[in-house]
Amino acid sequence: MINTKRPPRDTLIPGTIFLIIYTIWAILVSSGSQFIHNFDNIIINIICNSNTANIKFATIFTNLGNTNVIVIETIILFIILLVFKQYAYAFYTAGTMAAANGYNWIIKHAIERHRPFVHHLVYASGYSFPSGHSVGSATLFGILIVLTILLVKSKTFKSILIIFWTCFPLLIGYTRVYTHVHYPSDVLGGWIEGITFVLIGYSFLYHFYLEPKWKTIYQS
Repeated sequence: MINTKRPPRDTLIPGTIFLIIYTIWAILVSSGSQFIHNFDNIIINIICNSNTANIKFATIFTNLGNTNVIVIETIILFIILLVFKQYAYAFYTAGTMAAANGYNWIIKHAIERHRPFVHHLVYASGYSFPSGHSVGSATLFGILIVLTILLVKSKTFKSILIIFWTCFPLLIGYTRVYTHVHYPSDVLGGWIEGITFVLIGYSFLYHFYLEPKWKTIYQS
C-alpha cells in the first residue's frame, strides 16, 4: 500500500524565529550583557557541585560530544541512509551538519569569547561561544528526531526514540557546564543554533523532496 500521508509541514517560519532568537542571544553574549552574566551565575550555582559520582559521569559522558565522535556518528548515519537508498535524507544530514558546524566556527572567531577562568575538569581549547559540543549534538540528534518522525511507523517506538534523542544533547550541554569549560549561555546558544539549522535544513528537504514526492504520489 502506497503511503499518501502528507509529510510534516515546512519549518522555514519556526527556523527563522529561532535564527532571530539566536542572533539576539549572540549579541547579548558578545556585548557582555548583565542579563547573560546573571543567567550564567544562576545556572552554574544550580548545576555545579563537588559530588564525586557527578564528576566522573560528566568527565566521561562529555567525550561523546567531541567533534571527532560527532563526525564519526554523522558519517555512519550518512552511510546507513545511502545503503538503504534514502539519498535525500543522507544529503540532508550531511548538509545540515556541515552548515551548522561551519557557521559555528565563524561565530566562535567573530565573538572570541574566552572560556570560564576557572579550573577545567576536562581539556578544552578555542573560544567559548557557542559550545561546539552543544551545536554538534543538538544538530545531529535533531536530525535523528526528524528522520524518526519521517521514517518510523510505530508510534510507541517513535516516541521512545524521540525522547532518547532529546536527552542526549541535554546531557552533553550539562556536562560542558559541569566541567567548567563553558558558560550556560554558550550551551544554550549552541542548542538554539543547532535547532535553527535542523529546522532550516528540513525546510529545504520539504520543498525540494518531500512535498514534490507527496504530490506525485497523491496525484497518481
